Amino acid sequence: MKKTNSIKFYLQLFFTLVTLCLFAGCADDEAPGNQKPILEISPESDGLTTTLKGKISDPDGSVANVFVDWGDTKSGYLVYIDFAAISVTHTYPNPAIYTIRMVAYDNLGDSTVQSFPVNIAYKETSLAGIKQSMYKVLPNEYLVLTVNLHTYQEANQKEKFVLIADVIGKMGVDFVAFQECAQNKSAAIKSGIIREDNMALLISDRVKEKYQVDYNFVWNWAHYGWTVWEEGIAILSKYPLVNTDERYISTYTGTADISSRKVIFGSYQTPNGLFNLFSAHTYWRLTETDEEQNNQIKKIKSMATEKGSTIYSTPTMICGDFNGNPTSDYPWSEGYNTMMKNNEYTDTFLDIYPNANNKPAQSIYNTVGGDFPGRIDYIFMKNNSHLRVIDSQILFTKDVVGLVSDHFGVLTKVAFVE
Repeated sequence: MKKTNSIKFYLQLFFTLVTLCLFAGCADDEAPGNQKPILEISPESDGLTTTLKGKISDPDGSVANVFVDWGDTKSGYLVYIDFAAISVTHTYPNPAIYTIRMVAYDNLGDSTVQSFPVNIAYKETSLAGIKQSMYKVLPNEYLVLTVNLHTYQEANQKEKFVLIADVIGKMGVDFVAFQECAQNKSAAIKSGIIREDNMALLISDRVKEKYQVDYNFVWNWAHYGWTVWEEGIAILSKYPLVNTDERYISTYTGTADISSRKVIFGSYQTPNGLFNLFSAHTYWRLTETDEEQNNQIKKIKSMATEKGSTIYSTPTMICGDFNGNPTSDYPWSEGYNTMMKNNEYTDTFLDIYPNANNKPAQSIYNTVGGDFPGRIDYIFMKNNSHLRVIDSQILFTKDVVGLVSDHFGVLTKVAFVE
């Protein structure tokens, strides 16, 4: 009897619980639990930069937060983001395969995790914008490049080093003059006065690594840029260096003031004979009566005469950022006119584009952008029966090769003449 009563009791309890569940919405009609966020995201890479694009939604609530770990020690929450149309960009320090991990949280605290492997590599530099006439076709032709590197003030600096190295390596540029070519005063010494982050060193190393061509370089500095950088000038060449020198051309010769300026010189043995090159970055004119810029240019010309005074007049190029625009009104144009005085030198770009100095100035001839755009970067050739200008082009613009600095650089092709 007792056993029968127990069975009846448990059967009644079972039916009671089932009834309660049915009325409470249990069993097959039970309301579904919270649904997690849905990620519809894909990465798009361009050089060292990758962008996560897509959307994140929550079927039964809202997306409260999204956390991204970029896989390179950088991470953080996305703030002020429209989760229905995400576009988030990140730039990596070096090429590598990284795994991006994204975690989306909904308003109830549930989360969804998604990972994205990305292969980050330097993008290949296109030279399609460079004129075909700029390429060397004969053994007596030489390419000379000048560009102001802007002392580590550029975003995506490593990619821009690669772009410059690609131009040098792909075109076989023979001589390169750099200005605002800097190194950090706290960086470790590599050799002599050259520190491990020296811009000329990094670019020449990249050329050697990718194109198996050794470029030697000479470098020196005159003042601190932004109190941190030993800001200097440099010359790169693949030809043997025969002689080098550097001198102050400014009145002030301390490192604490940006008015302190030097010029650097290199003499190189080419298959066609000696070739002298100077890289300079002169100071700008401050007032109508200020003669500092003119005096600096006179000192450069005097040094060039000294170094080229041989029986065989050595072909000589003076390259750099002269901070003087030929289309400026007097006396602001006087630095350029001092350089061109007595027809000692040819402005190699003007030789190819005779309208470059016409007023009003045309932006297509600008070699620097920013608040004071103009044509201030030059490759001057000392008039010499042994050297002839073939062609010239402003190079590092958006429409030609790409931006590497606030300066656009100038490339000139010359030929030795017997």
